[in-house]
Amino acid sequence: MKRSALLLAGAAAVLFTVLLIGSTAGASVQVPQVPLVGNAIPKYQDPLPTFAGNRVDGTKDLTVTMEEFQQQVLPAGFPATTVWGYGITEAGNPTPFGPLYPAYTIEAQRGVPTNVTYVNNLVNPVLQQYLTVDQTLHWANPIGAVGDPLVDPYTGPVPAVTHLHGGEVPSAFDGGPDAWFTPGLAQTGPGFVTDTYTYPNTQEAATLWFHDHALGTTRLNVYAGLAGFYLLRDPLNEPGNLPGGNQEVEIVIQDRMFDTNGQWLFPDQPALNPEHPFWQPEFLGDAIVVNGKTWPYLDVEPRRYRFRFLNGSNARFYSMRLMDPVTMLPGPPIWQIGTDGGLLDTPAVIGFPKELLIAPGERADVIIDFGALPPGTGPDFILYNSARAPFPKGAPVNPKTTGQIMKFRVVKPLSGPDTSYNPAAALPGSLRPNNPIVVLDPAKTNRAPDKVRQLTLNEIMGAGGPLEVLLNNTKWDGTMSGLPAPGTTEMPRVGSTEVWEIINLTADAHPIHLHLVQFQLLSHQGFQTSKYLRAYGAAFAGGAYNPAAGPPGVYGTPNADGAVGGNPAVGPFLQRKPMPPAANEMGWKDTVIMYPGEVTRIVVRWAPQDVLVNSVSAGVNKFSFDPTAGQTVVDDGFGYPGGPGYVWHCHIIDHEDNEMMRPYTVAP
Repeated sequence: MKRSALLLAGAAAVLFTVLLIGSTAGASVQVPQVPLVGNAIPKYQDPLPTFAGNRVDGTKDLTVTMEEFQQQVLPAGFPATTVWGYGITEAGNPTPFGPLYPAYTIEAQRGVPTNVTYVNNLVNPVLQQYLTVDQTLHWANPIGAVGDPLVDPYTGPVPAVTHLHGGEVPSAFDGGPDAWFTPGLAQTGPGFVTDTYTYPNTQEAATLWFHDHALGTTRLNVYAGLAGFYLLRDPLNEPGNLPGGNQEVEIVIQDRMFDTNGQWLFPDQPALNPEHPFWQPEFLGDAIVVNGKTWPYLDVEPRRYRFRFLNGSNARFYSMRLMDPVTMLPGPPIWQIGTDGGLLDTPAVIGFPKELLIAPGERADVIIDFGALPPGTGPDFILYNSARAPFPKGAPVNPKTTGQIMKFRVVKPLSGPDTSYNPAAALPGSLRPNNPIVVLDPAKTNRAPDKVRQLTLNEIMGAGGPLEVLLNNTKWDGTMSGLPAPGTTEMPRVGSTEVWEIINLTADAHPIHLHLVQFQLLSHQGFQTSKYLRAYGAAFAGGAYNPAAGPPGVYGTPNADGAVGGNPAVGPFLQRKPMPPAANEMGWKDTVIMYPGEVTRIVVRWAPQDVLVNSVSAGVNKFSFDPTAGQTVVDDGFGYPGGPGYVWHCHIIDHEDNEMMRPYTVAP
């Protein structure tokens, strides 16, 4: 595939997406819908819903129920929206939390397991008429649906399963895509073990979140509202003076579309993509919803606040900055203190003109000081977004809609002296004085990785646009050429450390997420795309790229770079020096952006975060459970059942629903 062909494919994908989201046709093929354009929704009418003082106690046994209900997502005067959300009940507490979209936050304690029983109560849901399942995809398919998938909408029971994103958990409780179940457990997926999970909570304190992960319908179930925060606390290792109480606020950002009846609108455009009529490469909405409200505001005091940002969108990236909307002067800087997997060692400032970039699935733990305002600024600040969509080379944001996220109004009187942690005056290492991040970079540890993998990101074009997106040119089930047998290809040993070099051959950025582990970003580096593509295509049997056939070579045979994965060595095609992670990326990650035309290197270790480098090696299990235990294992030796293994995937959930996800198992 020549570079011109690659760029043409990327342009086609962008055009396809623009056509899709720009259409004013009725969205659902089942129920006619008239779009409510984002410009017609007034902004900053409602306060941001917050959870301080009203979070769920994760030290108690919980029952979490998936339910359908109505919620006022749009401002008053507009119809309520039918949503899906989680209702949570604590053992011994008769008053339930919710149901609510997003869910009430679960607050867990490190070292105290959280036991959760999940209940699928999505019985005959109204939303099934609006969120059409694409049965041409590889999906859960609970009842083996019959009929023409291009014409007959699915009306059977709803498959769902909850994944604790970023959680270090046994695979039986991971909520993987094949562990789905329908109401009453009438049908279950091949990876289902139980509907009662135990989260050990042995990992470092972090901003985690839980969301649906059912095979082939994740994008629909999350879009409907199945998501919530899970804050893992560790009082022994977290600074005690971080902003807390009312000054600690979770913020999940999602883009959505509505119809004139206030209902979710998720475009169905079968004429544009006859291969997958109800799937689109990237859903990009024209309304921004924050904590379940369109364009809300938050009244704050002139003091420091801690915000836990989460990008919960299907596909939209956010590049954020605070500005005074009157003077357009920059607002207070954003100080990032934590990433997906926990606190940084040292705060990293993201001040003007820098912006805070978060991809779908990523979290950013930040402090903003509204008590140190720049001269000439007013009492209001808008959180603006500048990220193109699809990112990074798609269409610019609409400054009147998707270019704005929420408003902060500095109007509350100061309730007392602000003695909280001040990142602007912080000493290096002050966030983790007793437990600095264990650095895994082989160049700094002088310890070679146990294995290096070079894996590709591929987009396959069809007659109507993108047909599917793949990891290492391989479908979910592993059917491919060039391998001894289909199935799982990534099988790292427990305790091992590997470097994964991801070669992005698509025109878009992809946030890649690994289950079970937190990892560290090593570098981004450009490569000669056109030359590599020629070598890549020539390596296939017949000398031409074979879509979805797996890598061109034998997966387990090292290439000239000494890397497995079945792909030509990328070393001879690298350009420029590797770009190390920015200061706000030098922490634990479970989701990282892989840019087009670049090789992104991450170092992954199958061991808990705080285990010292020389205290573990391949074959040594340091987890509080056995991640190698298969689904036939009743007791893994730690009191947990075995499970189906884990997955890695793109967290553009439209992509993961259409093949950009692969299973992996941890080997002894």
